[in-house]
Amino acid sequence: MKNKWLRFRTDKETLFALACGALMILLSVAMMWLDGEVASIILRDALMIVLLGFFTPLYYIVIVKKQSPAVLGLHKNRLAASLAINVGAGVALLAMFVSKNTEAIVFTQGSFYAVTYIFAAGIFEMVFIYGFLRYELERAFGIVPAIFLTAVFYSLHHAGFQPEFAKLFFVGVMYVAAFYFTRSLFALFPCFWGVGACWDVLVNSDAGAQLRNRTSFVVALAMLATMIGISIFIWRKKRETIHGKGLG
Repeated sequence: MKNKWLRFRTDKETLFALACGALMILLSVAMMWLDGEVASIILRDALMIVLLGFFTPLYYIVIVKKQSPAVLGLHKNRLAASLAINVGAGVALLAMFVSKNTEAIVFTQGSFYAVTYIFAAGIFEMVFIYGFLRYELERAFGIVPAIFLTAVFYSLHHAGFQPEFAKLFFVGVMYVAAFYFTRSLFALFPCFWGVGACWDVLVNSDAGAQLRNRTSFVVALAMLATMIGISIFIWRKKRETIHGKGLG
């Protein structure tokens, strides 16, 4: 019987996933060397979030490996249970934050711009980190190592804009462990992950100040539109592949 909790079975697919994870970290680190709004849009938004973090895992899993997006946690199975965990954990997390907060919180138009950007970037984290990397790491090493290794990648990918590695590592462990209750990303996104991300960035970190502007809002909308376009492209590509086999 295969041990799902701990194993060692690496292959070229594992190496590809690790290389993608390393590239994600390098792009983030490069933001420290190439400072500025334009560099951030190119390195983080275009290359890391959209191209590497969204297009690559979906294309690789669905088109190259010919697998279902369900392996990434994108499925309707146990949807009610997943959403219950999502909302319940999100409410509990928000209640904990509010109970410990001692400063007044004002939600402004800038806050709305920042929240929009955070959620757009959150799609990348779900698909690439908790979906793709977690799946390949679990397939190679088992569930327990996958939880901790995924959390390491989650922590290190913040290197260029929020270098709080220890705290983010434990946050990553919390999220990926919660994922395994239903093996669905809908147990994390949007409420559970969203409450933690928005509070951490907007209240507990200086990183939020860089997102409270119209440019962040426009970039977020552009990323969302591009992700929708990528999803349509991959869906059509998959249908063409299926129909091509049928005709053959």
